[in-house]
Amino acid sequence: MSGGLHSLATIIKRLEAATSRIEDIAAAKGLPSAEFNEASTGSAPSAPRAPPQPSVASRPTEVPRSVTAYDENVIEGKLKPFIALTAELGSATTTEIVAKFEKLYKTQRLFLHRAALCRKPDQQTVDSFLQQVQPDIQDVQNFKESSRKERDFFNHLNVVSEGAISVAWLATPKPGPHINEVKDTVNYHGNRIIKEFKEKNPKHVEWVRAFTAVLEELRKYVVEFHTTGVTWNTQGIAVEAYSASSTSAGAPPPAPGPPPPPPPPPAAIPSATASGGGAAAVFAEINRGEDVTKGLRKVDKSEMTHKNPELRKQGGVPERSPSTSSLNKKPVRPSKPAALAGKKPAKLALEGSKWAIEYQENEKSLILDEVQINHSVNIFGCKGSTIIVKGKVNAVTIVNSPKTQVLVESVVSSISVTNSPSFVLQVTGKAPMIQIDSTDSGQVYISKDSLDVEITTAKCSALNISIPVEGEEDGVFEEQPVPEMLKTVIQNGKLVTTTVEHMG
Repeated sequence: MSGGLHSLATIIKRLEAATSRIEDIAAAKGLPSAEFNEASTGSAPSAPRAPPQPSVASRPTEVPRSVTAYDENVIEGKLKPFIALTAELGSATTTEIVAKFEKLYKTQRLFLHRAALCRKPDQQTVDSFLQQVQPDIQDVQNFKESSRKERDFFNHLNVVSEGAISVAWLATPKPGPHINEVKDTVNYHGNRIIKEFKEKNPKHVEWVRAFTAVLEELRKYVVEFHTTGVTWNTQGIAVEAYSASSTSAGAPPPAPGPPPPPPPPPAAIPSATASGGGAAAVFAEINRGEDVTKGLRKVDKSEMTHKNPELRKQGGVPERSPSTSSLNKKPVRPSKPAALAGKKPAKLALEGSKWAIEYQENEKSLILDEVQINHSVNIFGCKGSTIIVKGKVNAVTIVNSPKTQVLVESVVSSISVTNSPSFVLQVTGKAPMIQIDSTDSGQVYISKDSLDVEITTAKCSALNISIPVEGEEDGVFEEQPVPEMLKTVIQNGKLVTTTVEHMG
């Protein structure tokens, strides 16, 4: 009796193993397991098969957490209060450009929603999605350029126009620092508004702070969910299956279409059907030996995840394209944020008592010789240019201007340099204060009249100050580096910081 039970148990195990192998064969040939079972056993279905239900991917029941956080924190928490505050300013042009900015952030949400539901496609497809964002950025900037006659609110337009470039983080692997740079640019124009309306109408000051709060909230969101660039769903659906109807939270599923056509007849399985079905078919498959696996496709090395780390990041093997030429193409290089932002028109103009020098590239001789003592000079977004300020002005500000050389005769208050790597500044007259912030690599030449200058630096490196040599003729300087290494100790419960001197 025990021998019979042992034999029966052995047969059952072999039966289960054979059934599993046959199901694998059926899956490889595209035959659903249920249909295969019906075909192999010869039994007819008891009731007609119901039409297939829409896939879960085409109508998700809930919005992904990353998109919900964007809606709650960025849109509802900061952007909508800012829009409401804009309406209180009473400026039609400002209201219109803010409406365009709101549309841009909705387009950004669509991109994020797609990324939260889909696997990352090839770079060319990602670039095509980024191109859908660019027209909205350009729309905001074109509106600002067409509204230059709006003198009272032109700084407001500048704030929103510069803030629109924040969306370009979608195309950069360092989104957090990119948004910080945009905030610095926005603050440049926002400080003008604060200075102008601080006493007249504090509502404008609140408006500027509300807009910078939108950018700051976007930065926090990006740092939490997209630290090194847009994060795609490695277990998501293909982008081809993504439906625009999925973008709204809790949206009802689309109305069902007509019933699908009847499925094709099941593929014939030679050994199982020829044997008459049942247990005989199972043992016939077992007796085939190695022939069982002949119908399986050999996996190419390019599709093996253990040989391709990139496939592990994507969460699956991409579908094979029917065109072999497309597989041999080199990957497309990711778009840079500058490509989304577009090139800005150069500007050199006197606005009230402020000289605006913006977006000048490789201009080697820009001379301001009609300045007055109450004028201020604002240099922004220039690159590789040489700017000469003849005469005495109130202040000079240099922001986001790499490889820019500035020669100043005299200033009343200060010279400020922010985020302008590889700059060169020369003072030929008097300058009481020079402030340098967030700048790597720079050269400052001091005149004999400015030896009592006060130089303040923060988050800087590779800065050199050239001081005129006493007793030598004009033009002879001694270069000295600005200390970068600091030592902090605790004395009597307080922090005392001194520079570290290297003796050698």
